[in-house]
Parts: sequence; structure tokens; C-alpha cells
Amino acid sequence: MLNVIHQFETSTVLFFVTVCFVAGFIKGIVGFAMPMIILGCSAALGMPLLGLAVLIMPTLVTNIYQVSLFGKAELVKSIRDFRFFLFACLVGLFVGANLFAAANLNTLIACIGAVVFLLSLLQLVNIRAPKRTNSRALSGISGAITGLLGGGTGIWGPTTVLYLTSIGTPKKRQILVQGLTFAFSSLFLLFAHLYTGVFNQESGILSAFMVFPAMIGMILGVGIQRYLNQDKFRVVTLILLCIGGVYLIYRSANMF
Repeated sequence: MLNVIHQFETSTVLFFVTVCFVAGFIKGIVGFAMPMIILGCSAALGMPLLGLAVLIMPTLVTNIYQVSLFGKAELVKSIRDFRFFLFACLVGLFVGANLFAAANLNTLIACIGAVVFLLSLLQLVNIRAPKRTNSRALSGISGAITGLLGGGTGIWGPTTVLYLTSIGTPKKRQILVQGLTFAFSSLFLLFAHLYTGVFNQESGILSAFMVFPAMIGMILGVGIQRYLNQDKFRVVTLILLCIGGVYLIYRSANMF
């Protein structure tokens, strides 16, 4: 592993160590945002494809850890209650990956980003839409949009969290469902980019190495998250969703 790591410039390795630690820390607090942070920072320095490869293993491992923090009974109940969302998300992932290869998703991504930003901002200033129930229709539509976006861009957090926030999901259950959704999505992303070649021997080893700083950050973040009450958790989540919405609009204009 170290021989492969030495093939990368020291500044590149230190950059990803720092970014993955920060992304893990924020994910530990709110349960999402790791791909958005890693991709955003790496794209800003002109390394979007390497960033996409690097995020795969830290995202997969941290989401498995996130799910492992809960008991079997909670896990089974969440899968049962959100089965339509999870199934639609997985279907959307496959469709999104194919659309990404065959079509231009810029307009769709920009529209989703604008919706995420607007709805999150309205909730932040206490202009709230009527609370919705977790209906089959809402679950299916939200899951399909999340999967479509994730399959096309590798970003599935903002739409997942917006859906869970809109139906008033309690903090602990929201963290669990996010972990489930992102773990399945991360696994799909791994297989997809083994096929595309983005995740190869060199980038794969670098990605595996970045699990360590990501997990250290995650564990520290989880320690802080336990002290956040529901209202504080909601505010922090909505602020990050606003940032995520702006980031999606930016990505639509700078697709790689």
C-alpha cells in the first residue's frame, strides 16, 4: 500500500487526509455530506476524477459504521418503514448511471439543487410547508430522484436529507436511514467505477488509505452529535442542505 501511496505527490496525499478528516467529522455530526465535501474540494483543485475515486471507500466504510451504531430491531424497522424509498433509490441509481452515459444531466441537477436550496432556506427562516407523512408515493418519488441524482453524479445526500426532514423524521432514525441509503449507494458507486476504470489499483489504494482519517473524524463528530437536541440538529442539517443546493447548481455548470 505504501509503495502506491508514494506514487502520489505528498501535497496531494496530505490534501485528501485533511479533506477526508473534515468530511468525516461533519458526517459524524449530521450523518451526511462526505461526498459533497470531498468532491467539491477536489474539483476546486482540478482533481475531480481522483476525488470521485478517493471518496468511495471512506464513504462506504463510514456509512456501514453509521448503521452499526443502532440495534438490530431499529435497523429492521427502518428498512420496513422506508422500503419504498430504498427500493426506488436503488432503481434510480441504475437508471441515473445509464442516463449519465447517454444524456446531459446538467439541467436536472441544477433544478434539483435549486429546489433543495429554496425549501431548506424556507425552513430555516421558519416558513414551513405542511408536514408530510411517509406515504408510498412520496417515498417512491423521493427515492427515484435521489437514485437518479446519485447514479449520475455521486451526490445523493441533499435529496435524501430533504425528504427525511420534510416528514419530520426524529434525529436518531434520520441518521440510521441516511446511513442505510448511503451504504447501498456507496456500494453501487464502487461497482460502477470499477467498471468505468475511475476506481483502479492506484486510486483504490489511496481511497482505502483515506478510510483512516475519515473514520477518526467520524468518531469525533458522532461524539458531538450526541449532544445536539432535535432543534439544533435540524438547524445544522438545513444549513448544510442550503450549501448542498448551491453546490449542485455549481456542479451543473461544471460537470466533469
